[in-house]
Amino acid sequence: MTVAEELRAALARALAETDNPGAAACVGAGDVVYFRGAVGDRQRVPTTAPATPETIYDLASVTKVVATTTAVMLLREEGRLDLDAPAATWLPLPGFDRITARHLLTHTAGFVGWKAYYRDFTSVMAILEDAAAQGLDGEPGAQYRYSDLGFMALGRLVELVAQDRLDTFCARRIFEPLGMRRTTFNPPEAWRDECAATEACAWRDEMVVGKVHDENAYAVGGVAGHAGLFSTIDDLAVFCRAMLEGTLLTRETVSEMTRIGQVPRAPWQGLGWRLGPWASSSSGYLPSRTAFGHPGFTGTSVWMDRANDVYAVLLANTCHPSRQGAASGDLRRAFYYAVTKNVYADKPISVLSGLDRLERDEFAPLRGKRVAVLTHHAAVDALGRPILDAFALAPDVRVQVIFSPEHGLRGQAEAGERVPSEHGPIPVVSLMGARSVPTREELSGIDYLVVDMQDVGSRYYTYPATMKGCMGVCAEAGVRVLVLDRPNPTGCAILEGPIAEKPGSPVCWDAVPVRHGMTMAELAVFFARQIPGCEVETSLLENWRRDMMYPAYDMPWIPPSPNLPTAESALIYVGTCLLEGVNLNEGRGTEEAFTLIGAPWIDPDCVLARLEGMGTRSLAGLRVEPAAYTPVSLPGKASAPRYRDEACRGFRIHATDPYVARPFRFMAALLTALRAEHPKDFAFSRPDWVDTLSGAAALRRGIEAGEDPDALVDRLEAPLPDFAASMPRLYSDPDA
Repeated sequence: MTVAEELRAALARALAETDNPGAAACVGAGDVVYFRGAVGDRQRVPTTAPATPETIYDLASVTKVVATTTAVMLLREEGRLDLDAPAATWLPLPGFDRITARHLLTHTAGFVGWKAYYRDFTSVMAILEDAAAQGLDGEPGAQYRYSDLGFMALGRLVELVAQDRLDTFCARRIFEPLGMRRTTFNPPEAWRDECAATEACAWRDEMVVGKVHDENAYAVGGVAGHAGLFSTIDDLAVFCRAMLEGTLLTRETVSEMTRIGQVPRAPWQGLGWRLGPWASSSSGYLPSRTAFGHPGFTGTSVWMDRANDVYAVLLANTCHPSRQGAASGDLRRAFYYAVTKNVYADKPISVLSGLDRLERDEFAPLRGKRVAVLTHHAAVDALGRPILDAFALAPDVRVQVIFSPEHGLRGQAEAGERVPSEHGPIPVVSLMGARSVPTREELSGIDYLVVDMQDVGSRYYTYPATMKGCMGVCAEAGVRVLVLDRPNPTGCAILEGPIAEKPGSPVCWDAVPVRHGMTMAELAVFFARQIPGCEVETSLLENWRRDMMYPAYDMPWIPPSPNLPTAESALIYVGTCLLEGVNLNEGRGTEEAFTLIGAPWIDPDCVLARLEGMGTRSLAGLRVEPAAYTPVSLPGKASAPRYRDEACRGFRIHATDPYVARPFRFMAALLTALRAEHPKDFAFSRPDWVDTLSGAAALRRGIEAGEDPDALVDRLEAPLPDFAASMPRLYSDPDA
C-alpha cells in the first residue's frame, strides 16, 4: 500500500478500536502531502453525517497555541509585549504583579488548573477578578500546573496590548494573511452543517454543534484564550507550514518557543507548545527531538517537527456524543504511531531514556526514599544534565551513596584501572578497586538502588557484571533495584557468538551470547531470575524498538568508556575485542580504538586477498581498508598500548550497513586469514583470555584446526534461536 493508504487504514483501525465516531487528518512535509482524508462520522446523534476533509472541528485547547500563543509572540516580535514584564502592567489585579506572560505561557503562574466559572460568570475579566481575589494557588515560576485560567488571562492580555478583540486580532494578523478561510471563533450559522458535533450538554440541554464545547469559553461569549477556535485540517496544514517555514513567526521566535528545558521540572513545556516525543502521552507526538504540538479535549491535536519539516494534524470529536469513555489518547497514539512507521522510516527517531521518564513522572517511585545510585558519566537526561544534577531537582529523594563502575564516575580511567573512592557530602564508592560490590553496611537503610549505565551490547563489557553483583547484595539486604534503561546501540534483534559455557568473569558474566541482544533493564530482569529475593523495577525507554541500532535513533553518543568513541566502534567491538588475547594491537593508542587494528608484521593486502578468496559471509555490511599507524601512549585511554611507538600495518573497519554487519563472524574469518597468511608471526598470545572473551574454547580451537570460519560460527551460534526465545522482552519486536 502507499503511505496514504497505510495512514487511512491506520486511522480507520484506530477509530474502530477506540470506538470513536470519526476523524480527519492531514500529514505532510514541505510541499509533499502524505495523506489528506477523513474516516467515519462527524455526527451520530441524533442523526448521522459523514466526516469529510472539509469538516470543521472545535479545536478546544489547540486554541491556546494556534491563536493565543501566536498572538502573544507576534506582539512580542513587534516590541509591544515583554514576556517578562509583570502582567499587572496591563491587568492591574491583586497578585498579578508577580506574574509574567512567560509564566502564563509555560503554565507556571500559580493558577488553579480548572474551575467551573461558567456557573457564576459571563466575562473573562470577571473570572480573572475572582481568581485574583481568591489568591494564587502556588508561587509563580515554582511549579508547573496546566491551567485554562492562565490562557484566559493571556487572551485578555492580548486584547489590552493590541487594543483589539482576541478573535478579530487573530483573524486580521494570523488567519486572513495565511488564507485560513475556515478558521474562526463562533462559526456563523451557515457553517453549522459542516461542523463536527461534540457533546450532548446537560447544562445547555442540547447537542453541541458549531458552538464551543468548553463551558467556560461558552459562558464568556465563545472567545477565550484557552478554547473557542474552530478550524479544518487544510487550514491547520497551512498554519503548520507557515510555522515551520518562518513566514508567520520568525524562525528565531519558533526556536525560542520550542526550546526544551524552559521549565526545570517540566522540561517538555515550551512557550505555549508541548515539546518532545512522548509516545506514551495522550497528547500525540512526532518522534523527533525537535517536535512540538498540542492536544485539545474534544479529540484534536497538531504536531510539527522542525528538523524534518513534517506536520501531522488529527481532528476528531471523541467527546461525541458524550465525554464518558472518550479515548482521545488511544486514538492519537495509534494514528501517530502509523505516521512514525510510514513517514519516519528513513529518519532518526528520538528515543528518551529511563531517566527522562523518571523525570517526567516527577520521580514518583522514589519520593520519600533513601537511594543509592550505581551510575557513571554517560547517564544524562534529554537536556544533557548528568543524573546526579537531575536528582538534585528531585522532590524529596535522598541520595545517600553513589557507586561507580569500571572507568569511574567520570569515565576517565583506563580499562581495568583501579579507581579510588571519593569522600564528600555524598560518598562515591568505586566498584573497580578493592572490591566489586557494595557492602551490607553501605546499603543499610537504603530503600532503592537506582542503576543508570550505558551498556554497549557485548558480553565483554563489565557494566552488566557490576549490576549483577550489586543486585545479589541488594537481594540479601532487602533493597529494591530500579533500572533506568538506555538503548543497546547494537540493537536487540541480532545475536552473535557462542553462549558462554563457563561464565563467572567480569567480561563473561552469564550464559549469554557475545552480542547478547538486551538492554540493561532486560538484563536486570534476566539476572533477577537467578537471584532469589531480588526485586527489580524498570523505567523503560520511549520510542524504542528491539531492532533499533544507533543510526536509527536520535540520542547523543557519550562514549561509555574511553576507547569506544563512537557508536560504530561499539558495534565493531563485538569482534575486535577478541584481539585482546591475540598478538595484534586493537587500536588502543589511537583515536580509533577497536575500528583500527594491526601489527608490525601484517601484510594487509595479502590478508584481505586471502579473506576475500575464502568466500566468507563475514564481509557483508563492512568496509575493510588497509591502514598504517603507530600506537602511542594516551594517558586515560591507553598508557601502554601493545606495539607502542612501533609502525603497524593493518585494517580500518567501517560498518557500511550496521543491520547486515556481523563483527563476530568477521573476526573469526580475519583471525583465520591472519593465521594462514602469517603462520610464523600470528599467535594467540593469551589463549585463555580469548576463550574467556568468546565464552567457548571452541572458537580458538576451530581457528587453530583450520576450520572454515563460516561453518565454525554457524556451529557456535546454533543455540541462539532457542536462547532468543527465552530472553526477557520489554520492548516490541520490529514487526509489532
